[in-house]
Amino acid sequence: MNKYALVRKDQGIKVERHKDYKYKALAYSFVDRKVEPFIVTVTPESNKEISLNMHKDQEFNYILQGKLKLYLGNKEIILNEGDSIYFDSSIPHGMIAPDNQICKFLAIIISWLITFKIFYHAII
Repeated sequence: MNKYALVRKDQGIKVERHKDYKYKALAYSFVDRKVEPFIVTVTPESNKEISLNMHKDQEFNYILQGKLKLYLGNKEIILNEGDSIYFDSSIPHGMIAPDNQICKFLAIIISWLITFKIFYHAII
């Protein structure tokens, strides 16, 4: 088991999570991790149609570059560089990069299954 996961700039592993966004995994070499950190890129080309997504997790997003329009349930939220949001990802959500510019953000997915494992180990 690795005690740390070092990923150099632009060296994350590409993973397929959603067809409209590009994901790079940042902790792929860390065994038994508690969260899934990604760098996510949303391009203007993905703005054609909003595709809503849901999963039984919680999510933290921190905008690194550009602007993001997040659709969360029945709300539209604009996030600018330096803004962040933490939300229950069982709420239908989707995003676009407005103003015809690329948006990059740090996404940290906290899985209910991982949380259950932590709780389970704590009570044993």
